[in-house]
Amino acid sequence: MSIQLHFETVGACSARCLFCMYDSAENRILPKRPMPMPLFKKIIDEAVTIPQINEVAFAGLAEPLMDPMLIERIAYTSAARPDWRLEMYTNGFALTPEKFEAIKAAGLDVLVISLNAVSAEQHALIMGVKGKYDLVCSHIDYAIAHKGTMAHIDTRAVVTGDTFTVADGFTFLRRWGVTHLGGYGKLITERNWAGEIRTTAPFDPNSCCKRALEQISVHRDGRCNLCCYDALSKYSFGDLKTQTIREIYNSPAYVAFRQMHFENRAAEHPLCKVCTRV
Repeated sequence: MSIQLHFETVGACSARCLFCMYDSAENRILPKRPMPMPLFKKIIDEAVTIPQINEVAFAGLAEPLMDPMLIERIAYTSAARPDWRLEMYTNGFALTPEKFEAIKAAGLDVLVISLNAVSAEQHALIMGVKGKYDLVCSHIDYAIAHKGTMAHIDTRAVVTGDTFTVADGFTFLRRWGVTHLGGYGKLITERNWAGEIRTTAPFDPNSCCKRALEQISVHRDGRCNLCCYDALSKYSFGDLKTQTIREIYNSPAYVAFRQMHFENRAAEHPLCKVCTRV
C-alpha cells in the first residue's frame, strides 16, 4: 500500500478559477498565513518513519508558490527521504526560470501546471486574471526545456464543457502533446469540490475514491481533513499540532471512513455523497 502525504502549506492564491471554490464566501474569511515551519518539520519527521508514505504533494486550495518557505520545505522533505516522490501543483504565474531552477535544485520530482486555456482571452476568463497566458506558456516551455532529471512536467487543462470544450482539448494537446505518449499535456474533467461548486456530470456517490485510501491530507493549520476536496476542513480527523500521524490515521473515525470507501458505502459520509471524486 502506498500513501501520498498531501500538504496545503499556504492559504493564498493568485488566481480566481471558475471551477475552483477558492473564492467562495467561506474560504474568503479564513486566514491565509502559511503553515509554521516547525509544524511542517514535525509532520515530515514522523512521516519518514512510516514506510507506507512514499509521496509528498504540495497543492491544496491555494497556490504553493505564494508560500515564502516553499523552497525550504521541498529541500527539507527531499533530504529527509530522498526516495520520496515530491510533487507540486501551480498555476504557473510565479514560475519564473529562477524559481523553477530553485525548486528543481531543492528536489522536486513532478511539476504540474494548471494552464486551462488555449488563448489569452480564454485564460483570463477561466483563471480570473488578465495578461498571464503568454507568461505562463513561456514558464512551461522553460521548465520542459530545463527539467533535467526531474520525473515529469505536466501541463493540465480542466474540460468544463462550456468555457473549455472538448475541441479546445484537442487544440491544447496539439500544443503540449499527450503525457502517456511522451508529451506534456493532460486533460481532466471538471470536479465539483465535494458539492461546493456546480456538478456537471453524473457520478456514483457510493463508489470508492482512491484519495480516501491513498492520501493523508494536511490543512495549513495542521488539521487532517478528508482529502483536498475538503478544502475548508469541515470534517477534520485530528490536529497534527497536538497529535501524531499514526494517532489520527488509526483513530476510529478515520478507520471507519476508509472502510466506507473500501466497501463502496461512501455515500454514508455527508461530504462524499455529493462529491464527483477524482
